Parts: sequence; C-alpha cells; structure tokens
Amino acid sequence: MTCVVYRSRREKKPSIICSLVLSARNTSSFTCDRFADLDLEEFEVQPARYKPDRLEVLSKTTGFTKKEIQFVYRAFKQECPTGMISEETFKSIYAKFFPLGDSSQYAHYVFSTLDREKCGTITFGDFMLGLSVLVKGSLQERLRWAFSLYDVNNDGCITREEMTTVITAIYDLMGASHTEPGVLPDEASKDHVERIFQVLMIIKH
Repeated sequence: MTCVVYRSRREKKPSIICSLVLSARNTSSFTCDRFADLDLEEFEVQPARYKPDRLEVLSKTTGFTKKEIQFVYRAFKQECPTGMISEETFKSIYAKFFPLGDSSQYAHYVFSTLDREKCGTITFGDFMLGLSVLVKGSLQERLRWAFSLYDVNNDGCITREEMTTVITAIYDLMGASHTEPGVLPDEASKDHVERIFQVLMIIKH
C-alpha cells in the first residue's frame, strides 16, 4: 500500500496547502479601526458552558493581538452563544461561505482536525489555535495541520484513498464550475491524487 508519511523537513510549500486555507483567506486582514468600539471587559463574559482562557493567555498562545481575538470572539459568540460549536453548526456556517457547492464533507474533515479532544464540539480556544496555525503558523506547522486533515483515520499515514476522499470533498465544495465540462468530481479528484503521488514518488527517489 502506498501512503504518505509526515517527515519534518524544509520544503517548498506545496500548492495543495492552498486548498486547506480557503476559509481563513480573509482572517489576516484585521485592522485596528474595526476594534475601536470593543470593550476588553466584554471578552470576560462567561458563556453558559465554556469560558475561554484569559485574553493574555490566548494572545500569547495564538500570536493574535488582544483586539483581533476580541473581534473573532464577538463573531463566534453570535453563532455559538454557549462558547462551543457542534459539527452541524460548523457545517451550516461553512455552507454560507461556499453556496455554489456542497461543503458538508470538507467541513466535516476540517471540524475533525480542529476537534483535538475528539469530543464532538469545538471550543473558542480550539478554533483560535487552528486559525493561528493557518494564518500565523510556520511552514512546518501548516504542513502538520494539513497532514492531520488528510490522515482521516489518524494512523500517521495518508493513503491514496484518504487523499481522494478529501480532494473529492474540495471539488464538491468549490462546485461544478471548477471541473472540466463532462468530468465528474470523483474522476477529477482521482486524477489529481495520481499526479500528486507520481510527484511524491519522484521526490522520494
């Protein structure tokens, strides 16, 4: 069985990583003007079932400024007043960003990657840590995150089948306009995966 195993090494960022940060493409464009009317005390409001770490701790852990965290927290609270988000809610939010395709399966894989404790919910802290990797992480950190996304069964190895299921989900998310006329998403994703593995085999040798 041919599979991809993560090795920590300095490499050029593969184009496939770009597919994984679609939902974070605008998060690095924060400006202080957007936070001018926010109150630091607001962040300390305790949701019904979850209270995030103190602002200073989250800022140090994630690399985001206090005002950036406040901004994200306000938006997070609007969708999830309890401070926790279920997979179904996560999927519904994702669907708003990608109305032309079916984002449910890709959202499932992203949710599973963010749900570090595998408890079926994502806390605000989980969300910020994941966002931190995608927006501010090093190449190695982003590669580890991407690897965990494609390693569907968490066995430390990415098979052709696993990569195909995730890439198919990406094609579904983007909609039919992103495949060649007459080519089904399943066929396009299989061809995509074969080309990736061919490149990996060349690099390996």
